[in-house]
Amino acid sequence: TLFPYTTLFRSYSKSLTLKGLNGTSAKNFVDYWYGTAANVTRIWWFQIDIHGGKNSAVSKADPGLTSYAHRDKLYLIQLYDRVFGGTYPELGFEFLDGWVSNTTADMAPSDWGMYINYADARMDRATAQNAYWGVSLPRLQEIKAQVDPTELFYYPISIEPATVPGLS
Repeated sequence: TLFPYTTLFRSYSKSLTLKGLNGTSAKNFVDYWYGTAANVTRIWWFQIDIHGGKNSAVSKADPGLTSYAHRDKLYLIQLYDRVFGGTYPELGFEFLDGWVSNTTADMAPSDWGMYINYADARMDRATAQNAYWGVSLPRLQEIKAQVDPTELFYYPISIEPATVPGLS
């Protein structure tokens, strides 16, 4: 007899794209791991993908021809946190938010970003646009103004169209 799958889980995830993970950022990442994450008893994990570098196809593509703004980054880190049954902990979001903010605290904004395929819907639109689209944002806003100026395909962290004169 097959039983229906009834296990409910709630999850939250964040991403980071980084030019490098060394010096202060590496120390902050590891210190958070051992100082904070080690004390979190629910299921969490992270994965680190190396997707850039001088010989990578990711970094060789012309950034002006694609929407992906992080071709200059070497690492893509995805952080996950989840709870089976019940409700997501009140301070649950702060766990991963803190890991990201601690890791990037001493980094220049151009040295890190976030990957839209691991979207964090809790961010405000302006923050999300800059984190996900970076230097590609103005060009993508122009395209959005041409193909969806009234934002029929709106969602809270979507690309906002560039201002179109005469359109209200």
